[in-house]
Amino acid sequence: MGTGRCPRIFQRSFRVGTLGPPPLVILRCMGTNTKSRWFAGVPHQDSKECALYAFPHAGAGVTTVRRLCIELSEAFDAFAVRLPGRESRVGEPMETVMPELADKLADELLHHAQGRPVVLYGHCAGSTIAYEVARRLGPDRVRALVVSSHPAPGSVRREPTWALPRPDFLRQVVRDGYLPPQLLANGELLDIVEPALRADYELIETYELKLYEGGAAEPVAVPTVAVYGRDDHTVDPARIDAWSALTTGPFRVVSLPGSHDLPSSRPADLAVAIRETLADVLHAVAG
Repeated sequence: MGTGRCPRIFQRSFRVGTLGPPPLVILRCMGTNTKSRWFAGVPHQDSKECALYAFPHAGAGVTTVRRLCIELSEAFDAFAVRLPGRESRVGEPMETVMPELADKLADELLHHAQGRPVVLYGHCAGSTIAYEVARRLGPDRVRALVVSSHPAPGSVRREPTWALPRPDFLRQVVRDGYLPPQLLANGELLDIVEPALRADYELIETYELKLYEGGAAEPVAVPTVAVYGRDDHTVDPARIDAWSALTTGPFRVVSLPGSHDLPSSRPADLAVAIRETLADVLHAVAG
């Protein structure tokens, strides 16, 4: 990892689906203008007053939220979050325990933001990670939490699938939309993407099942915006609305044209929704 080079397969293009129609995702290293292995930033000349951190979906790297970060870079210093075990961190151990991962991310983010307020954005499973980091940082640091295309943690029960044998697990991943079925025959690619997918499934499924069985999640005292695509048939809008129970601050729901994978398929529309809704919410807080 000292060289920062990716295996050759990470520099090739594949059609890899997320939930919804499979977009083109480039499985390669993404350049970064930061020194942190956790965060990859959009190049910029002047630092903004507020930093935004984007958490990608299960099994994904920073490339899946790169276009969204570019769209948001006029308003924020935008950084994609890179978890261990993928892209330039492919040789590092995966994180599968939510409290441990959220503690590390909160510490890293506090140092990286250099005292600035932050906006945390999470897509799909990344929404749950962003929420847990927001709980740790609190309203003194977090200006707002934005989530997309994911039920509120603890609002729905899902039986764990992360420990299934490889064929069964990958069929579940295909049903969830993270891989198109034709890639099940590409053993070379599956050897690369399966470990991160399985680790993130374990991370999210065990955490959310514990919340569901143990009672309500703890709300955060920050403004929260929940976004979903109107053509996304994988998430019940009622489960999007359920994020309202996880904040004691202002709450907004935004529906956009499109399906599940908003950061990749509609980054410009999503960026406009984030900017405009945050401006409205934060104006209400100030007023």
